Amino acid sequence: MSEALRRTRILRAALLAAVAGSLTAFLLAHRTVHRTAGELAEEEGAMAAALWELSQEDGAESAIRSLLGSRFSIATAPASDVPGPTVQVPLYRPGGMEPVATLLLDPPIVPNRGPTAGVFLILLAGAMLWRGSSTGRQRSPRIRRWATSGLLLLPALSAGGAGWWAGQRHEVLSIHYLSQSVRTYGLARAEGRQEAATASRVPWLPRESLRSGAEQWTMPPVLARSLSEPLPDRGKVVAEGTPYHLADVGDAILAITSYRATRSVLIPMAGTALGSMLLVGLVLSLTGLAGRPGLLRQDLVGWAFLAPSAAHLLFFTFGPLLFSLWLSLHDWSLVDPTHPFVGLDQYARLATDAGWWGAVWNTLVFTLHVPLAMAVALALALLTRSSHRAMRWARLALFLPSVTSIVAIAIVWKWLLNDNYGLVNGLLGRLGVGPVAWLTSPDTALPTLMLVGIWLVVGYQMVVFQAGLASIPRDWYDAARVDGAGRWRTLWHITLPGLRRTLFFVLVTSVIGSFQVFGLVYVMTEGGPLGATDVAVFHIYREAWEYLQFGSAAAMSWMFFVVVFAATWLHFRLLDRSREGAHA
Repeated sequence: MSEALRRTRILRAALLAAVAGSLTAFLLAHRTVHRTAGELAEEEGAMAAALWELSQEDGAESAIRSLLGSRFSIATAPASDVPGPTVQVPLYRPGGMEPVATLLLDPPIVPNRGPTAGVFLILLAGAMLWRGSSTGRQRSPRIRRWATSGLLLLPALSAGGAGWWAGQRHEVLSIHYLSQSVRTYGLARAEGRQEAATASRVPWLPRESLRSGAEQWTMPPVLARSLSEPLPDRGKVVAEGTPYHLADVGDAILAITSYRATRSVLIPMAGTALGSMLLVGLVLSLTGLAGRPGLLRQDLVGWAFLAPSAAHLLFFTFGPLLFSLWLSLHDWSLVDPTHPFVGLDQYARLATDAGWWGAVWNTLVFTLHVPLAMAVALALALLTRSSHRAMRWARLALFLPSVTSIVAIAIVWKWLLNDNYGLVNGLLGRLGVGPVAWLTSPDTALPTLMLVGIWLVVGYQMVVFQAGLASIPRDWYDAARVDGAGRWRTLWHITLPGLRRTLFFVLVTSVIGSFQVFGLVYVMTEGGPLGATDVAVFHIYREAWEYLQFGSAAAMSWMFFVVVFAATWLHFRLLDRSREGAHA
């Protein structure tokens, strides 16, 4: 096979990857929009069910027909063979507990002209690039550069076009949702404003509250504060980065959050574009080996073996890292469907957050147990380095806490250190010492956790130190003994220098591990008492899973990453300086 033919095949493989990524972008956008249409159909069904319950029996079906047109049918019982997109909604009479009928509703029609046109353009561009990658045309450097640039740009342009189409469709569905809410409000207005607003299934604001500025709870406060007379002409307002659609129904104002904000396709489109461009770039990097078939074959075999691990890293490591960075730039709350972009505001707020910096300080204090743990572990390694059976059992007993569940260890220590019935305070009482508030006093809670942390890691560190001791030549100790060196001088001049790399490894890994302490705090103290044991990781956990502020928690995670990275970098710098001093 000639070099030109191999180059053609590589370019066409890259073309197939680019086309696959481009089609995936439009498929994701299409599925997202149709899923949104299905959710809108469920909301329309809830509006129809509310109208059915509020209307008289003879006028209920006509009210629903005024709302839904011909997209519905009413069955006397739930159907089991309805098409996939059809929504089933039970209908009740006022005060009834059993449904009297079932509403079968088709989602609103979403035109497919955008995806169809996008797929056509992708295939057209693919055909042009396929022709440009032919063997005869590759001889022109201009055509080769044009084809390479087109391969890299095709996924990005396709993702951008798919995202734009999805945003436009979401705007149309948002306006349709609001118009259906307005229609529902009008049909149910005779039953009262409160009932009509409830049936419309959207946040609402009484007009008198708008005029008087009175506090209300039926509309998001962020939006209510931004409204004033007269209302925007186009019925759209942006409050703190979130777009809303408004409708004036006379005595009330209805509002919905735009689907463009709540069903954004930015993340899947960006991920698809980046992943496709990365894959295309990797394939194109093989063109330089087209004239060396042996190396090309080796690279292909190597990439085939690395592909599963690379895909795992991409989707489960780098992907979540980029997503957390994106979260930190948005006000992302689990209870709020909108996630407005706030830029660096989260980081600016954390810079003055006393609670966050208090948690960081507690983490740094907790890290001070690392040198003490290393000293104890080194002493145990020296004491148990012999091969006697008793020493082997001692090493096993000391190492067991390192492989035991952290939750089980924390529960046992919490019982042992209990103020009232703990074994430790019981033994102290027999010695005439009063009970100690090990975990319930702000003065002793964090030092107690540090002692438990030492007991937890000292066995693992001991095993690592014994491995380092085994690498020190025995002749050095024999020469020191002949020269009359005692134990302390041998330790200072032979053992510690010989363990320099091992000490550095244990120090770095232990400091990073102590920065990540969570299990002991979560089980034994829950950050108390009075925040005395509120460490950084536990603070991030509470911000995310108790307060549901994932954007702020992501910003904390990245700030804490900077702290850990700086500490690790400082350790490496100190090691480099010590090496330079040793060589000098």
